[in-house]
Amino acid sequence: MDIEGMRQKIVLAMLLLEPEKVVSTDRLIDAVWEDDPPSTAREQIHFCVSRLRRVMSRAHGANLIETRKPGYLLRLDDCTLDTQIFDARVAEGRRALGQGDHASVIASMRGALALWRGAALSDITAPTIQHRVVHLEERRLRTLEQCIEIELAAGLDQDVAGELATLTRQHPLRERFHALLMMTLYRHGRQAEALQVYRNVRHVLMDELGIEPSADLRSLHREMLTGGHVLGPAASWARSAPFGDTLDVAPHTPAASISAPPAQPGVPMLLPPAISDFTGRTDLIEGALSDAVGAASADQALPVTVFHGRGGVGKTAFAVHLAHLMAADFPDGQLFAHLHAGSRAADPADILGRFLRALGVSGARLPEDAEERGEIYRNLLGKRRMLIVLDDAESEEQVMPLLPGGGQCSVLVTSRRRLTGLPAERMEIPAMSRAGAVALLERVIGRERVRAEPEAVENLCDLCDRLPLALRIIAARLAARPHWKVAGLVERLTDETHRLDELNHGKMGVRASISLSYDAVSPDARRLFRLLALSAATGFPAWVGAPLLETDPLRAEDVIEELAEAYLFDVVSGPGPDRYRFHALTRSFALERLVEEESPAERRSALERLVGCLLFVADEACRRERSGGFPLPAGRASRWPLPASLLDRLLAEPLSWYEQEWPFLLSGIRQAAAAGLVEHAWNLALSVAPLLASQSLLSDWRESHEAVLKAACRHGNQRGEAAMRYSLGSLDLIQQRPVPAAWQFERAMALYEHLDDGHGTAPAPRQMTFPACGT
Repeated sequence: MDIEGMRQKIVLAMLLLEPEKVVSTDRLIDAVWEDDPPSTAREQIHFCVSRLRRVMSRAHGANLIETRKPGYLLRLDDCTLDTQIFDARVAEGRRALGQGDHASVIASMRGALALWRGAALSDITAPTIQHRVVHLEERRLRTLEQCIEIELAAGLDQDVAGELATLTRQHPLRERFHALLMMTLYRHGRQAEALQVYRNVRHVLMDELGIEPSADLRSLHREMLTGGHVLGPAASWARSAPFGDTLDVAPHTPAASISAPPAQPGVPMLLPPAISDFTGRTDLIEGALSDAVGAASADQALPVTVFHGRGGVGKTAFAVHLAHLMAADFPDGQLFAHLHAGSRAADPADILGRFLRALGVSGARLPEDAEERGEIYRNLLGKRRMLIVLDDAESEEQVMPLLPGGGQCSVLVTSRRRLTGLPAERMEIPAMSRAGAVALLERVIGRERVRAEPEAVENLCDLCDRLPLALRIIAARLAARPHWKVAGLVERLTDETHRLDELNHGKMGVRASISLSYDAVSPDARRLFRLLALSAATGFPAWVGAPLLETDPLRAEDVIEELAEAYLFDVVSGPGPDRYRFHALTRSFALERLVEEESPAERRSALERLVGCLLFVADEACRRERSGGFPLPAGRASRWPLPASLLDRLLAEPLSWYEQEWPFLLSGIRQAAAAGLVEHAWNLALSVAPLLASQSLLSDWRESHEAVLKAACRHGNQRGEAAMRYSLGSLDLIQQRPVPAAWQFERAMALYEHLDDGHGTAPAPRQMTFPACGT
């Protein structure tokens, strides 16, 4: 398939890099023109896509590019990308490794690596594409590192020594290649050459970056200097190997009487690599370290610590960092498992199988029954002092079978739920402090760049909810584009309808992280979550779920609590009833789901029920606070009633309720007016007027009533227009503006007389402070 023109190549490359996903037109424009798109950019992108469709239709007999708002999607149908074959072969290697078949592992992984025929997309120079290519190259190099580790474990040292020498020259800053070369040379008696490799890499790092080699590489160097055995279980390089193999890299000695000690399959070291740029959390780490290590002893119950918090807050990074600090206190090894595989929870029986193989139980001896696996697991750990890390647990039922029986072990669990059914200590991992968030950005994009735009950096941290995941994505994007200003990215993030598109980088994405929490809750909770995005208010009480779900308030409160427990809402406690609010990023996700899953008619109906419920409670509050007096103008807006018992609790002090809820009420007024629910808008505006007057919120009074007045005039609602002019006239009198007040009263009275409404004969000029309730 011959693609002509660089623009078409860039567009196709963007679609190929994210197959079966919508790539927005804005992102395509950004990839093609960077910061200087022409005014006809959208038309040119459309033209490029049309040309690509014609070329593909000729080559494949089908149009594989679909138009999907807000951009385009590339269907694969029966096609397969090299990257997919690559991932499949690597996965085959992992499965073969679990069965101890090293030959098949090596064959699968070398087959995957053979798919690379030079640099990917090398003929496309666009920075956006080349940045993605860096990510692909990183995947290749990680796989190559893992493959060489397996080849070393299989005794193929001579076959890989030359390859490693070449790799260290090609990638002088990649310490793992240097470490593997040092191990290969050392185990074959070439200690001097192994030490020279270290001196070379240290010289490069000091000259180019001004830093010493990592602690892991320095530790390996020290072990070699002592002339002792450099064994995988004792070396942190092997501990962090993704496949969990032990690498016997003892120095080779030709004398038959001296041989390297055998690997110890019963001492697993499965922790992921230590996080070199872990930032902040010092107090949390110190507290957790003291509790988790100190609690593990033979004479008490198993210590379990649950680290819970919202998606993207850094629970996994925290637990892995803590586990590496604790590792020395658990000499019998460490186990690690992700308990969430893609969109589904991992089966505890499968995790037990992995753990048992790591503990030396062969595949042939593994029972099929999950309970039997659990018995063998607890028996093997009964006398050992081991650390077990269970990441992203979904439920207590998933964790319980994976707990050892003895108190000498320690278990760290991360979860998006509190897992209160577990006998455990609990620690909530909060969002980063502002100082911590800024420090994280400094580590990635540099202190000078951060300090050049302090206000923009603060705004950026807030728009990211100070979540480490979001901050790392943003920092990676800024690092890839050193010419970008932080303020420019802030401007992109300000539009919440596209915010989650901006928070995506390689395989990291905030949308996917939130989706895991969203998919895990009940259907009612998902529906309420997206319907609550209808409200523009920053916070809301639990009872608003009743009109949205068309259910009773107690059921609605249970559903909202389910969402809060899943960290999709924040709970805001105060002197009154608890309130709830979206995080900035979860609200963006909720808006996306609202548009995707609820029809326009359903959205309008839900908003009408919500505003109708607000109107019902506001009318009752007004009646209780200002009994009697001048009657309200009649309106035809529907009400959504709440039970009398709940109403009595809410309105025990009507003015206090007004004070707490006025931002929510004003938001309802503005939204009703904007949505054309004029009857609801003007009735609610009149009911809220007493609050605004009593609290001297006169600017809010004018702004909200003028918005409703415009909507009433636009929709020809004369009764609503009259009511708003009447109320604004009263406001003018309060502000000592008699001429505008007289004009508004005159217009209001004329409209009432035209409508033959008795309210038009009311004493409008009597300077009524509360036209909604009378005085």
